[in-house]
Amino acid sequence: MSVPGDGDHLEPRRRSEPIGPAVGGAAPAGDFQSQRPPFVQEAQRALRDLGYNPGPIDGTFGPQTRTALEKYQMAEKLTVTGQLDAETMERLDVYKRLFRPAREL
Repeated sequence: MSVPGDGDHLEPRRRSEPIGPAVGGAAPAGDFQSQRPPFVQEAQRALRDLGYNPGPIDGTFGPQTRTALEKYQMAEKLTVTGQLDAETMERLDVYKRLFRPAREL
């Protein structure tokens, strides 16, 4: 059964911005997890601590964070993607920072 007003004129919704930067047309499957605010916030702290300016430590993966990440990747001779990929997160110790025991805070 068809409901009046349903139908043919509807278009699929699209996100106004991608979740993370796309390389080759699509972000790798693991990138969605790494772009989540807690991971981004810890990466921002690590970048700041290393002298890169990621902008506000707010968990938002904005242009300043991307630029700081690219500079870090270049300095560390990593593949410069501007993404918070697994190798970059490991080098920045994001997991260790995020999941450290409470007594180390």
